[in-house]
Amino acid sequence: MKFIFIPMLALLAPALAQAGTPINETRAVDAAARIEIHNIKGEVNVTGWDKPEVAITGTLGDGAKRLGVDGSGSHLEIRVEGPDKSSSWFGWGADTAMGDTILNIKVPRKASVEIGVVSAAVVVSDLSGGELQIDSVSGRIRTQADASRLRIESVSGDVSFDGKAGETEVETVSGDVVARGVGGHVRVETVSGTLDILANAPMDDVTAGSVSGDIELRGSLAGAGRIHVETMSGDVKLGLRGDLAAKIEAETFSGTLRSDFGTVEKPEHGPGSSLEATVGGGSGRVEIDAFSGDVSITRE
Repeated sequence: MKFIFIPMLALLAPALAQAGTPINETRAVDAAARIEIHNIKGEVNVTGWDKPEVAITGTLGDGAKRLGVDGSGSHLEIRVEGPDKSSSWFGWGADTAMGDTILNIKVPRKASVEIGVVSAAVVVSDLSGGELQIDSVSGRIRTQADASRLRIESVSGDVSFDGKAGETEVETVSGDVVARGVGGHVRVETVSGTLDILANAPMDDVTAGSVSGDIELRGSLAGAGRIHVETMSGDVKLGLRGDLAAKIEAETFSGTLRSDFGTVEKPEHGPGSSLEATVGGGSGRVEIDAFSGDVSITRE
């Protein structure tokens, strides 16, 4: 029996040696450098620190060609190359032939970071002041950072954000979105996922939309700010804080409409209800359109 196992082990040895290759790379960069990170399958964990350098640790998955680290002090690119990089767009389809690559990356706290993954989970923390951009197909995205501009696009992964962002743009197909600390300019859209948004700073221009996902939005409106919410069959809950001064227009075709502001009007014949109200000086604007979803507008 041992004569059978020994040749088999000899054949497996090269593959075992290549799996989980350790990663340990360091590059000096500017304090506000732009860092690009691309992984196909596995994890990307980015943490801000106070050193003017990028430190990369983790393991390179079986099937990956190599980890490329290229660029200069102002712009560094970190890329996991798949088994056939030339024939695939962004490594699409290469994840089926690869093991998980784990990237643990420390970057300057004020760096701007761009992350692109296919089926990798993404965790970002302790960034402050730069731009943050994440594109994902199926991995979960968790961010805890202060960003001048936040942009996230995901197909099926859930998205959570906790921090501050002056400008926020999040799009998903079926992933749920939980955003805490947004303010200023906000655009969040989904097809079937749920949207749960809490704005700590006054909202200047907010757009939230879904096809079938529920939407919950809470926060205060800036003096001449605008909120526009639109859904096909999802429910809408809008909680307005502070001294509101806005014109409110809301309508649902077949759902129910409840509001702490103004009087809800219902047609004598047929479904649906609508609301037109002016609160305070009316300098801001709130618009809600729902087809079959219920709408609730409350004063918090």
